[in-house]
Amino acid sequence: MPITVITVHPNPTIPPTLAMGGMTVLSGIVECVFKGTGSGDLTRDTLIFTVGRVNLGSSPTPTASCVVSLASIAFDGAVNNALWAVDGASVNQFVNLDRGSGTADLEITANLAVRGGNGIVLRVNYVVFQFPS
Repeated sequence: MPITVITVHPNPTIPPTLAMGGMTVLSGIVECVFKGTGSGDLTRDTLIFTVGRVNLGSSPTPTASCVVSLASIAFDGAVNNALWAVDGASVNQFVNLDRGSGTADLEITANLAVRGGNGIVLRVNYVVFQFPS
């Protein structure tokens, strides 16, 4: 079951006219709540969110890359063998397509992990690099 997104706080987008080769750079913070299980085992789950608007280009799939990192973590109680991680991140697909304007949003997936019932991930940072193709 995916982690629930509370809100996405985008930073101002760097316009393609300033980036090399028409690249779009998107960044910001995603607020979420992801808690570990009470067993003390490692818990993994998926965070899915959208960022955009970007130019579609002619490809049906995005030519893009992203980085997601931890921005706010907590451990509510005594700490023993704590762990928080981003196991990986990827740009999945275009969503909310508008063929009239030739734009869409990008769907991002981040795989998170936390250990312990008191471990919590509250925010992650993201940076997305997209090239219209």
